[in-house]
Amino acid sequence: MEGPSKENPSKKYSVLKNIFNKDFVISAIIPIIIFSILDRNGMTFEGIVLSGGWSIGVVLINYIKDHELNALATISAVFAGSGLIGTIISKNPGFYLISPIVQDILYAAMFFGSLLFKKSLIQIIVEQSYLKNAPEEVKNRPQLIKAWRILSIAWGLLNISQAALRIILLYSVSVSAYYAVSTVYGNISSPLMLGFSIMFPKWYSKRKSISKEIEIS
Repeated sequence: MEGPSKENPSKKYSVLKNIFNKDFVISAIIPIIIFSILDRNGMTFEGIVLSGGWSIGVVLINYIKDHELNALATISAVFAGSGLIGTIISKNPGFYLISPIVQDILYAAMFFGSLLFKKSLIQIIVEQSYLKNAPEEVKNRPQLIKAWRILSIAWGLLNISQAALRIILLYSVSVSAYYAVSTVYGNISSPLMLGFSIMFPKWYSKRKSISKEIEIS
């Protein structure tokens, strides 16, 4: 009988390394620094415009560099762009600060709504970016389909919790603190959840296969 397999300890840190890297500094930390400096000098509107423009620019540069955009990046860029345009037109920084909350609510509705279709939203996102070469018969296994549906519910709940947290912060802390926590939290929670979404179907399918073998024996 084979002993339990020992995984390389370095794999445990691979997800964290993929989050807290150069891209994290560029996409999360720099916008916070830009906004905080300008906000402290009474230039909240300018801080919103410059930090928002920076964030959108990062997405566009990544697209030019990689020649592809995944669904999450595309949707986030659309929301960020809409929030930035609305802020510039209305000249109200609150418009941009509220837009992530609206985005979270719409994300939750999209993830829950996708349960009504053959393929859930998270399944499309993961298959598009990480399972391009997987055979269709593998993608359509019942265990995987159920795993995707569980993940869709998890993503929906995550976005509802994010919206609730942002609403609480918006009315309880300073604008700079809200922007910093909201930006960092969003740049950590989504990659972590995406990493979990890649690993969970494999674990869930393996667990279900073992359960069936036990039932048969």
